[in-house]
Amino acid sequence: MWINKNCYFTGVSQKIWEFKIGSYQVLDKWLKDRKKSNQELSDEEINQYQKIIVALRETGRLMTQIDEILSDFPPQIFTESNRG
Repeated sequence: MWINKNCYFTGVSQKIWEFKIGSYQVLDKWLKDRKKSNQELSDEEINQYQKIIVALRETGRLMTQIDEILSDFPPQIFTESNRG
């Protein structure tokens, strides 16, 4: 993922790049907010961005696990009328 002509991050999937919270594409918005200040990213900001990438990747993994766990939710409840 390129952030300018000379700098880029590797290992960022399209799925992570496109990850949204609400209506915001997280990684894109973060970069655009920094660009408004018209300053180069500091080492601390680069580290923070890398942590955001990891957090989004982990969030996506957990969301997939939750979806798998809840695929049979709600469980069917048997009553006298539907036991057949």
